[in-house]
Amino acid sequence: MKSCKIKLIRTSIASLLLFSSCNYDDINQDPTRPGGANVEISAIVPAMQTQTHRNQAAALARHAGIIMQQWEGSDAQQLQYTAYQIGEDGPGSNTIWEFGFYTGAMRDADDIIKRATETGAFNTRGIAKIYMAINLGMATNVWGNVPYSEAFLGEENLLPKYDDQEEIYKTLQVLLSGAIEDLNAEDPAGIRGSLISGDNQKWIKAAHGLKARFYIQQTSVKNDAAQLALEESRMALSSNNDQLNFLFENTQNGGHPLALFGINRPNTLIISKSFSELMTNDPRKGIYMEENPGRDYLFYNSNNPSLFWAQLDSPSPVISYAEMKFIESESKVRLNEDGTKELKEAIKANMEFLSVPAGQIADYISNINLSGSTEEKIRIVIIEKYKALYGQNAIETWNDYRRTGYPEITPNVNGSNGNNPSGIVPRRLLYPISERLGNPDNYEQAINAQGGHLLDDDLWVFPKN
Repeated sequence: MKSCKIKLIRTSIASLLLFSSCNYDDINQDPTRPGGANVEISAIVPAMQTQTHRNQAAALARHAGIIMQQWEGSDAQQLQYTAYQIGEDGPGSNTIWEFGFYTGAMRDADDIIKRATETGAFNTRGIAKIYMAINLGMATNVWGNVPYSEAFLGEENLLPKYDDQEEIYKTLQVLLSGAIEDLNAEDPAGIRGSLISGDNQKWIKAAHGLKARFYIQQTSVKNDAAQLALEESRMALSSNNDQLNFLFENTQNGGHPLALFGINRPNTLIISKSFSELMTNDPRKGIYMEENPGRDYLFYNSNNPSLFWAQLDSPSPVISYAEMKFIESESKVRLNEDGTKELKEAIKANMEFLSVPAGQIADYISNINLSGSTEEKIRIVIIEKYKALYGQNAIETWNDYRRTGYPEITPNVNGSNGNNPSGIVPRRLLYPISERLGNPDNYEQAINAQGGHLLDDDLWVFPKN
């Protein structure tokens, strides 16, 4: 349930604002975040990691998964989101911007980077740069131009400018290159406070993987994006054993957001009919969904431990090995090379991670082949990636759709409204109401620079095909 209390707080995003500090079940889970000049960075790292993985799996993921028709609403607000009635004051915009990013994980990452620089905790600074990049990447994928360079100055600047998305993408690469350098640096104390078990080399591979992700996202606007993505993917994860997984608690206070949503909002969100049909004859279908006989498919059932992504203790990868192989396959196709081997390895890695029996994996990938035009090969890769990333990264499937047009999604017939007048599959979300009210000049400049502020307006990195 949602409980609220009013607080008067000062943020780096706006001047004195009256906020309703609410428990939104799966977003604002940390009302007693560590703070203060004397707090050790090892106490802040867990908060940064926990909030980041909630950002990746909670409200934004549900919005993206609904838009991408992996899920659909069957009741309450989810029905509105399915019809693209997504405003500026919902949990996917206002709450995640404020509590998830700018006073949440990104603030913590910035704090750790500053403290670690002062104390010489270079390895921990590297982790914070990785998490800053993950969150900043999500923010710019959703909204385009966002505050960064002036976002964490506190009282020095309560009205931060919005950095251009093209510059943000350069910043992402700088952050990750810096993370790799920091994780290679001599640091006797090592990584401090991490909730994820993994040595420096695994974190370095994750950083290369994220660099590959952010390069492949630029295939519509950067001529060498595929080549750069391929180069980075070859320095990234080389097996599922390299994959760093954040493990949510097996409790109703700290569990995976998808399971929490199933518990707290029962049957308001179900599997989309088109997705259930797509998964026919796929051995992952029973791992993703459960049939509600004669009606629909459910993503959650408290009595079904086979639903991999709907358990309280379901994992959240920093970035998965399977995603790396999909990126490598697509990159090779774009460079006129054969990406079949990498595509099969991607599917196999995903299925092994989900514990699909070996015989079923072999049967499935025996039918996988990249043939036809370059466009058709990309289509095959992206559809397989769409299926594999269910549950772990719906935002990335939306990114793939916006840059490639795949999978081919039929817009909701009721999807035309004031925020989405053309009725197309949404291309972005609206900036939150807190920015319109609290940082109006920079908000307006960002809208004008991007040519609009509707769900059907493009972002720089994802122009319409």
